[in-house]
Amino acid sequence: MAKFVVSDYYDFGTNGFHNATSWQVATDENFEDIIDESLEDKINVTEWHSPLKKKGGGYHKTLDVVYVRVKIHIDNTVSDWFVGTTANQNDQELIYTMNGVVIDTANSLDIGFKQGE
Repeated sequence: MAKFVVSDYYDFGTNGFHNATSWQVATDENFEDIIDESLEDKINVTEWHSPLKKKGGGYHKTLDVVYVRVKIHIDNTVSDWFVGTTANQNDQELIYTMNGVVIDTANSLDIGFKQGE
């Protein structure tokens, strides 16, 4: 599972409302292998989650790098694709709890944790 966020954007001249976002995630920087997308998404405007489905079934659980791009929809104006920085789905904060109480946290890459296939 991967989470993508639009945290900021610049609006030059439309003075409109950010009412939708188009999202694409791929395994390659040229977006020839798009593994998930949500186009003109009016629900997930600033944040989108993808299970990173594999073609033919299953999920990409151990991808070190995924690529994301977005289009910002402001009223009737649509931006070009904006390519985000690459993301490592294994770079995550692990939270260890006992009886509902946080006892420790760690970065998964720092401790060498990687999700299994």
